[in-house]
Amino acid sequence: MKKPLTVKQFNEYIKSNIKHDPIFRRIFISGELSNVRINNQHLYFSLKEDSDLIDCVIYYYEDKDITFDFEPGKNVLVRGSLSYNNFSSRLIIIASEVEDEGLSKTYLEFLKIKEEFIKKGYFDPKNKKPIDKLVKKIGLITSKDGAAIVDFISMINSRPNDIKIFLNSVKVQGDMSPGLIAQGINKLDLLDLDVIVLTRGGGSNEDLSSFNHKEVIEAINKAKTPIISAIGHNIDRTLSDLASDLSLQTPTEAGSYLISFYEDYHKNLENLFKQRTKDIENILENYELKLKFLKKRIDISNPKLILDAKSKEISSLGVRIEKTIRDNFVYNDHKLKSLSFNLKAVEKIIEYSKKHIQIEHNNILVFSKHSLKADDLVKLVFSDGEVIARIIDG
Repeated sequence: MKKPLTVKQFNEYIKSNIKHDPIFRRIFISGELSNVRINNQHLYFSLKEDSDLIDCVIYYYEDKDITFDFEPGKNVLVRGSLSYNNFSSRLIIIASEVEDEGLSKTYLEFLKIKEEFIKKGYFDPKNKKPIDKLVKKIGLITSKDGAAIVDFISMINSRPNDIKIFLNSVKVQGDMSPGLIAQGINKLDLLDLDVIVLTRGGGSNEDLSSFNHKEVIEAINKAKTPIISAIGHNIDRTLSDLASDLSLQTPTEAGSYLISFYEDYHKNLENLFKQRTKDIENILENYELKLKFLKKRIDISNPKLILDAKSKEISSLGVRIEKTIRDNFVYNDHKLKSLSFNLKAVEKIIEYSKKHIQIEHNNILVFSKHSLKADDLVKLVFSDGEVIARIIDG
């Protein structure tokens, strides 16, 4: 039984054969430039013919004296050697020289189609349809098996919303994909949606070629529903991007764009609620002040309060009158007692005076009736005055 090769032995065998094959060591190949990119100082690109591709690289591109403009779509001649990567099982041409042969037939056809749509106004910003800020129904055209659908829906579900997604699963590359994409656009356009999102993950220019197809561009332009294109990464640009009402780079960015308005909406609602709450509190505070003012006015005009006040005044007046009467009584009592005392004193004086009447005759005090005879004139001296009297019987 034949002994099997290990993976390492198999890879080394391929690598050894490539290394010792003179054709692979001195490759001279013609093709169209595609998928041009720089990564870690190395320039990577592909050569294509129809749907066939071969990857190429120029290591430490910036350190080499290369003035050639690596513009996708050009036909170029590449000299170099073939290399085999054990880890990825990929063949790649390590290029040493690149010569320009002009624009390829495929790229010229692409530019012709692009110019045709420019003249028709398909890419004119004035013809772009506005996209609602708070979309509720989204049509999604992508492959159900790709990463794009996961990225997009994950972003949509990252914040609370009431969005419904209507998926139209299609192949996003291959000969049949342009027709399926166009049919998906036409189908979703009949559902009265807020927006249609046309998306897929990144890929080479060939992978994205379906989105440069006339049938897809016509369907985008014909649709009444606004369309967002989110195809590939930032280095990729398709005619679908130009024709759509909004072009974004990735499925994640498309989802983030559509959900961002919900975040702003909730923030605005929260701010509006706070503002309305403050307004209501201010209104209530004003009403409270008015009520206090009205209560004060009512208190001032309240008959019961007036009667109570008058009653207090009368009560106070009664107390004052009673005190005045009491004070007058005490005063008069004191005065009466004083008068009574004085009267008694006078009475005593009168009594005393009565007992001390002085009788004079010829300025001589008379102490006996035998000292007088009839017709004698006598002076009676009282305490309050004097009188002259005549003696009738003596």
